[in-house]
Amino acid sequence: MTDDNEQHMTPKDFAPHVLVVIAELTDYQANISVPMEDTYNPICDRMGIGEDYGGDTKHGSKFTHRSIGLAMRQLRDRNLTSYAKKGHWTCTAAGIIEASNTTGVKVSAAFAPGDETIPVAARADAAGEIEASKGNVVRLPLANPTHPYSDDPYIRQLAIESVACFGAFSKRSKECKECPLTEDCIVHVGVRKAEIAAEIEAEEALALARAKASLDEKSKKDNSTDELIKEFEDEDTAKGTRKTGPKGKFKPAKGQDVAPAQAQRESLCIQCKEVIPKGTQVKWANDEGVFHPECIEDPNDL
Repeated sequence: MTDDNEQHMTPKDFAPHVLVVIAELTDYQANISVPMEDTYNPICDRMGIGEDYGGDTKHGSKFTHRSIGLAMRQLRDRNLTSYAKKGHWTCTAAGIIEASNTTGVKVSAAFAPGDETIPVAARADAAGEIEASKGNVVRLPLANPTHPYSDDPYIRQLAIESVACFGAFSKRSKECKECPLTEDCIVHVGVRKAEIAAEIEAEEALALARAKASLDEKSKKDNSTDELIKEFEDEDTAKGTRKTGPKGKFKPAKGQDVAPAQAQRESLCIQCKEVIPKGTQVKWANDEGVFHPECIEDPNDL
């Protein structure tokens, strides 16, 4: 925060410089808007001060920026400027004339103070015929339009179709500053950006939907595999479980036949996987095979 003694300039001191800078940035055309941020440095240069002059205010903004904003409000109250939209400033017809009187820059003779809504460049043809200007700009002066070019959407559309640059707005372009269709162009750019954003969101939503469908399909396949494994497990259970019982023996299923036998050849015990020599006494279980007598629970022994 700077000392109040340093802030000896008031918004009234800034006001004439604010008006001239807006007029210069719009080439002395009424109702052509400029971003307010573009005016700060030129205004301070005209006044011979830096943007940091006076430091910061208690509101957290630079002293120069706040003073310029208050000066703009004073000019608006005098009908010399207006707010085109949030953050964009314009000169009225009366403001253009006052700025030209200050700087000595001549404006069109056909431009009268009462024609506040008509751009200076658009008044060059008093007969009201379409005029093709430099660049790709077409102008149609009307009696009392509220739009800088024309209130008639059809006429504006004709002008838009006649220029190849529409939608390529640049605040650095001199042609864009002179063009009465600037605001339409800015709106078009905003709409196109919104359309692109909507297209991106739609593509992302479609990608997510496809990914979810893929996961759902995989989940269905996994469930089918799990069901198939469960069926085999149930079938094994119906035949007899190979899980060891309390004594580490194979437990036959209910009703499964078990009978004593003699090994006709050397083989392996189904339960312990150890060798059963030929001629050894074994237990045979239907649908299973042979076991050591101590490796199977024989229901006949119970």
